[in-house]
Amino acid sequence: MAIETLVETGTPPGLDSRPQTPVTRQFPPAASIVLVGSRGAGKRTLGFIGATHLGRRFITEDHYFQQSTGQSRGDFLRQHGNREFHRKNVEVLKQMLDRHRSGCVIECGMGSLSNQAQRALREFSKTNPVIYVTRASHRIRSLLRLGEEESIRLEAADLSHRNCSNLEYYNLHDPSGDGLDTPRENGLGTVSSRLKYVKEDFSNFLDFLTGQGVIRNSLESPFSIAALPPECRPHTYALSLRLSTVPDLDLVELEAGADVVQLKIDIWSPNIQRIMSKAVANIRRTLGVPVIFHVEDYVFEEQKTSPADDEQSYFELLECGLRLGVEYIGVDLNYSSDRISHLVRRAGPTKIIGDYLAKEACSWRWDDDNRLIQYRRAKTLGCHLVRYVRQTSKPGDNDAVRAFLEKINSIPDHLPVIAYNLGDHGRKSLIENRIFTPVTHPLMQTTISKAQFRKFLPTTAEAVENLYQSRILDPLHFFHFGAKVFYSLSPAIHTAAYRFCGMGHDFESLQVSSVEDIHELCQQPSFGGATITQPLKVQTMSRIAAKSYHAKAIGALNTLLPLRMLPNHGSLDGSNQSLLRQANQRSKSGPIVAYYGDNTDFIGILTCLRRNISPRNVVQPSKTTSLVIGAGGMARAAIYSMIQLGCRKIFLYNRTVKHGQDVAAHFNSWASGLSPDGQIVRVLSSLDQEWPAGFRQPTIIVSCVPASSVGDEAPADFEMPLPWLQSPTGGVVVELSYLPLDTPLLKQIRKVRGETKQAWVIVDGLEVLPEQAIAQFELMTGRKAPKRMMRLEAQQNYHLYG
Repeated sequence: MAIETLVETGTPPGLDSRPQTPVTRQFPPAASIVLVGSRGAGKRTLGFIGATHLGRRFITEDHYFQQSTGQSRGDFLRQHGNREFHRKNVEVLKQMLDRHRSGCVIECGMGSLSNQAQRALREFSKTNPVIYVTRASHRIRSLLRLGEEESIRLEAADLSHRNCSNLEYYNLHDPSGDGLDTPRENGLGTVSSRLKYVKEDFSNFLDFLTGQGVIRNSLESPFSIAALPPECRPHTYALSLRLSTVPDLDLVELEAGADVVQLKIDIWSPNIQRIMSKAVANIRRTLGVPVIFHVEDYVFEEQKTSPADDEQSYFELLECGLRLGVEYIGVDLNYSSDRISHLVRRAGPTKIIGDYLAKEACSWRWDDDNRLIQYRRAKTLGCHLVRYVRQTSKPGDNDAVRAFLEKINSIPDHLPVIAYNLGDHGRKSLIENRIFTPVTHPLMQTTISKAQFRKFLPTTAEAVENLYQSRILDPLHFFHFGAKVFYSLSPAIHTAAYRFCGMGHDFESLQVSSVEDIHELCQQPSFGGATITQPLKVQTMSRIAAKSYHAKAIGALNTLLPLRMLPNHGSLDGSNQSLLRQANQRSKSGPIVAYYGDNTDFIGILTCLRRNISPRNVVQPSKTTSLVIGAGGMARAAIYSMIQLGCRKIFLYNRTVKHGQDVAAHFNSWASGLSPDGQIVRVLSSLDQEWPAGFRQPTIIVSCVPASSVGDEAPADFEMPLPWLQSPTGGVVVELSYLPLDTPLLKQIRKVRGETKQAWVIVDGLEVLPEQAIAQFELMTGRKAPKRMMRLEAQQNYHLYG
């Protein structure tokens, strides 16, 4: 349908693209989410992903128009003409929005370009999220096969969506999912799912927007880094990036254990919103950490504007940051209180960092009473954190920072405060700073920067290494315990991560035969934690003092952490607060009085399933059927991950039927309220039986048969009965064994895929292993894991065993 057909006469849209955003972005948790934007921006795909992730109804404007009128838009236009079409289009849009204010994800078509429709959307945005979806112009042009002139007109019209939206999402190209085998260095390949990165990106964006991520994290153990926001964890780091350099950087190479990225807006452009939007999307995709949005004070120097204009432009840029849904925004507290309070009211889930930044030598001192006055003002204005930075050339100023922070920490219910010096003698205060210490990366240390103080910034690894050298943190010993650990990749993966992050720890595999052996080996004050593998995952559960929610639900653990006697911290009573105190003392040695158990096996499985389940096989509790092979600790983790995904019809096959029945009984008891008949897990007694009548063929299959024989468990030589592989839409098969990597099951699935053309996605053990190790590293150390490096380490070391 031509653009001019949908746009009313009058002022051309897009000439003034300054967003006219409502006062607040604090929405009810179930508020319906509306997606607007150009054709080809990917709204429908994102809408489906979002509705699936949030468990909501998905509505498209085109379908709703046809339902309401009995005609498609094209047919209605041809029969009734332009004027009546415009009137009806707005009427139907208003009706759609009014009747679906909660529990939905709504995709608006090109009807959103008319002035009246945009007025309706702007009104809707006062109570609901309206997300403007944008994309690289050349991709839209290619997808829609547009000529240059039509492309320019479409882009100009599309800009009007900023005026009727309160959030913005840049839909990055996703190279995954061409449907071909993805080769690895070891010569084997996996069959990838489509849009796996887009699913992850947009789901995380919606989790932040709706608060669903906070709800999910509330179930995490106190040792999970997701249990506390980064400003509440000790020694967190902010990788400092300038917007002007982002396009020239290989962001993938910048992973270095930073907890957040501080994006410094250091350039001005008429197209600045799109530039920032793309940069934020790239940072989230490649580094996967929260973003601090910070506008540099010299951005407006070349604009030759008045101070009042500078202030207006400054807060407009901060508004752009709020539209992108960044996690943190820094605001200069030298601006007027009214402006800052207005920003805080509009922030929604974004946290505001009040800044007192003195990047040049100045007269104020850390022991001046004005520092506390400034702190109280920031708190009164509603800031969530306060940051003080002072340029110094005197070593004694580092002691003054420490004294200032002690004064702040003595205030009841104090805000998190960031405070450090910069300059020749400021490095010590940078190392001692506990929240969002600015760091650089080795690849950036040779770049030219307008902010010359960057040369004083340490890398994350240097900062962490200094903590160990100064004995603020202690080197610890970590272990992998199990009956057969000779083939384990865990020591290589964890040790490489320690070195990469500047930690002084070590990790070794030890063969054990009993829980008593584990207890004896873990009594040293320097014990940091252990990976537990077969056959001790279930046995160890009865010997530990505290367990995570997940470990209790699964009935098995794979991660053991020490609980120490902490001076001046009260008794170890197993409460959440007591465990949080333990978590904040990780990487400190000391007498061990008990143990804490958790399970990251399910995280590895769940992560891979979420990435690789295709849109056609999205989990529907009343329909989706899944299958688990095995009945050990990994099988328990697989069943739990399926329940987390929403599966309510899970089948289990195990060679020893009694073991399978025990596992099924455990979960049917634990999750009895999730199914009408109280039965979620059903046991298949034989490979010869037909697939049970009344149930769909499985679209999720996880094989948990061990790589080598452990106890009475057979090695990974399992193949599926062909009658169980008749799903017309294929599905996803996860093989947890990685020795051998190309198991009989995976060979079988490749053959079936080739013969039937069913879209089976294959996930091998070498993809799952690093995901659980990443979660385990973060539990054990309390630090953000270098995910990409750990995945590469697994692949590069596989040849030692494969």
